[in-house]
Amino acid sequence: MDNMSNWVLGFGAVVMSICALFVASRAGTGVGYYGGLAMFVFCVGFVFYLVRTSLDHEEESR
Repeated sequence: MDNMSNWVLGFGAVVMSICALFVASRAGTGVGYYGGLAMFVFCVGFVFYLVRTSLDHEEESR
């Protein structure tokens, strides 16, 4: 488990994405709603990027 920083960043992104969904649900309409959804999509994409980076790093070390 060489990529502990990726795990920490991924956990932080998951927490932020859940918070963003709460913000979007409480806002109803407007900037808060679309900002929360945009932040959620960004965090999900970031987690996928971290997974890809971790797997690529694992393949290089073999």
